[in-house]
Formats: sequence, C-alpha cells, structure tokens
Amino acid sequence: MDMREPTISIIVPAYNVAPYIEAALESLASQTFPPHQVIIVDDGSEDDTRERVRAFPHPYPVELMATVNLGQGGARNLAITRASGDYVYFFDADDLLEPDFIESMHALVKSTDYPDIVFFSGVAFHDAGVEGLDLPRSYRRGFDGEYTRAADLLAAFERHGGGSCSPCLYLSRRTLWGERLKFKDDYHEDEEIFLPLIFSAKRYVVTDRVLFRRRIRLNSTMTMPKCMKHVRGLHRLLESLLALYRDPAHYSCRRHIRKRALQYIGQYMSACRKVRVPYDLSLLLALVVGFRNRSMCVKIAFHALSDSLRSAIKRLMGRGRACSP
Repeated sequence: MDMREPTISIIVPAYNVAPYIEAALESLASQTFPPHQVIIVDDGSEDDTRERVRAFPHPYPVELMATVNLGQGGARNLAITRASGDYVYFFDADDLLEPDFIESMHALVKSTDYPDIVFFSGVAFHDAGVEGLDLPRSYRRGFDGEYTRAADLLAAFERHGGGSCSPCLYLSRRTLWGERLKFKDDYHEDEEIFLPLIFSAKRYVVTDRVLFRRRIRLNSTMTMPKCMKHVRGLHRLLESLLALYRDPAHYSCRRHIRKRALQYIGQYMSACRKVRVPYDLSLLLALVVGFRNRSMCVKIAFHALSDSLRSAIKRLMGRGRACSP
C-alpha cells in the first residue's frame, strides 16, 4: 500500500459572492490539515469579491486567477490546468467545509490505497432571511463502501438515495480531468459530468461522514428563476445520457442511465414551459426511440399536457393513494 501523503488542490470558482466569500475562506483557513494548493478563480465578478479575497489573511499560499465570466464550469476547467495536487476538490465560494475535511480526506485516501474518487456527505443550511426556501434533497450518501465496478457503485447510490451529483461532495484524481473530461459552460454541468467522471475511474470509496455544508440562499444557480441556460443545460444533459446509454461499454449501467434520463426529461420540459420556449421535438423523439421505454413515453406525454390537466391528474393520483388500503 502506498503510504505517502496525498496532495489536494482546492479549486474555488467565485462570482459575485462578496457577502459569503470570507466565511468560505475562513472554513478553509480553519482546516486542521493545510491544503497543498488553493486556486481561487474570480469569474468576472461585478462586486468586490476579488478585493475581499486579496484582503483575507490566508494562512497558506493562495493563487488568485481573474477572468471574464466563464461560468462555474469554465472557471473550474481553467483552474484544473493550474492544479498540481494528486486530487482536486471543487469548493463553491458561498459554502462551508468542516474543519477536518482535508485531514479526513488524507486519512481515508491513504487507508483505502488511493482510490480514483472519494464520495462523502454534506448537509444544507438556510442563509439568514431565506428560511422559507425549500431545502434540497438530502446530501447524505447514506452508506460506506469501496467499489471497483461503476455498476455496483451506482446500484448502491440508488439503494441508499445518496447519488448527489454536486462536485462539492466528491474528491477526484486530477489525472481523470483533461481534454476528454471537462465541465460544460451551461447550467446543469454538475449532472452532465457525473456519469462520465464515474465511468473514467476504476476505484471508488464512499463515506457517509458529513464534511461539507451547502448554503441555501437567494440568487444562486439553485434558487434563481429558470432561464435559457437551464433549458440548454438540461438539453445537453439528456443528449449526453442518451449517448452513454447507447455506448456498449456502459451496458451494465443502462438501467441507471435510463432512470436518470427519466428524472431529467420532466425538468427539461418544465424549464421550457417556464421560459416559454418550445420543446425540441427532435430531442424528445430521439429519447423515445433511443431508450425504447414505456415510462419515457408516459412522462413526455404527461409533461406535454396543459398545466391544468397535469394538476388534475396529480390530484386524482393523490386521492387514489389516499384511498388505498
């Protein structure tokens, strides 16, 4: 077993996060084990994010990069080209880390003989004044385990409901990333990269330990109103899932790929309605033909109905469940 100390590069894209960046940096500064490298990318901020990063008393060297607005995915890709650690971790500039995050990752990586990806748990919390916003689905993994087959890992995620795609909830080998694996520049880039990342790796470790805290706030990508970037991102995600489904190399994971496509087709059609753009009928047809799945047809047909009809069907289904013995 390789017992050398692993090195971790922490990548922090930052865009208009002046009210939150100092708390995020403080959670890095408070780590019980220092990071090998911290790269902060000011992604074209229009507030004083960059000035606050410069003024912060970092207890370790920090590389601050400035760029025109590339989007979160583009900022991460840029930082990856400068990363030098064995592993990279993507940390959002409005969130928080537990003080022992780096120390825990070092210990787990060494004790499991340097896996390609380590998945861990997180929790969400409300920013002050936004307690009315819904918390997202759980960021808990729900189990611990080591895996050498993507199909087994995905099956475990499905059993335990711990398959969050957030890059803030995994540590990955730097060498997995490059020209063949990089984030896209639209929204939902986290979901699109998740399966290709898993398929590019060979060894996985999962821990249910909570090491990350996600801030739920106004005007974040998660809570902002739907726009064309959401539509384009979901469109690209569905195209990617269909391509993965058709790839013979991923035959053992087809059921899981299909299930994820079923989840996102509804989100795509809902985003189209909210932005008031027509569905891409060629995409919907490709999904029906490609997946050859009855549930896919039903889901597309349901979302194609008017809002009033969908609401009526949901009410009827709810009454049916309530009357079931």
